[in-house]
Amino acid sequence: MSLKLYIGNYNYSSWSLRPWLVLRKAELPFETEVIDLDVNGYKEKLFSLTNQGTVPVLEINGNRIADSLAISEFCAKAVPNLWPKNSIDKAEAKRVVKLMHTGFKSLRTEAPMNLRRRTTSKLPKKCLDDAHAMIELWDDLLSRHNGPFLFNDWSIADAFYTPAATRFASYNLPRSERSDTYISELMSDVDFQEWEGEAFIETHILTDTDIVNL
Repeated sequence: MSLKLYIGNYNYSSWSLRPWLVLRKAELPFETEVIDLDVNGYKEKLFSLTNQGTVPVLEINGNRIADSLAISEFCAKAVPNLWPKNSIDKAEAKRVVKLMHTGFKSLRTEAPMNLRRRTTSKLPKKCLDDAHAMIELWDDLLSRHNGPFLFNDWSIADAFYTPAATRFASYNLPRSERSDTYISELMSDVDFQEWEGEAFIETHILTDTDIVNL
C-alpha cells in the first residue's frame, strides 16, 4: 500500500498534525509533501487534490481522502488499537474527537497553532473560556483513567488534542496541574518532537497568523 500525506506548514497546520501523528503511531509507512499556505497558486494546488481545497489529504494507491478525522478513521480500520479497546471508552473518545473537530472555535481562532510563538498577551474572554472548558474536559478524562493519556493508552483522541496542547505553551494559557502533566506528555512525544523540529527550521511565514494576539 502506497501512502502519501499532503500537509500544510509544520508551524501552523494543526489539522495536518493530527493525521500525521495517527499515521506515525499506526506505523504505516508514508511520504509527506508540504504545501506552503498563502502563496501564489496554493489554492489551485489544493483543489487539484480534492474538491474541498484543504489539507490534509491522504493519497492511497492514487485515491485520496481529505479531512483529519476521515484519514484517522482509515488508519483505525487498517491498524487495531488506535481507538480505546473498551467499547464505552471508544464511544467517549469518538465524542471528544468530534468535539475538537467542531468546537472550541474561539480558542482555535484567537490562539491559532504557531509552534514558534511564545507570548503572554491577554486573550479574549471567549478564548479563555474555551481553554478552561478544555482543561475541565481533560481533567475529567484523566481522573477517570490511569493515564498518562486521556484513555490510558495513546489514542486518536490524543492526536486530536495535541495541537490544542501546543496553544497552552504558545499563549501561556492557565491550566491545572493534572492537565499540565498531560500537555508535557504530548509535547515530549518523540513523533511530536520530530514535527516540532521541522516547524522550527521552516522558513515560510503566515503573516496574518503571526499577528493574531501577538
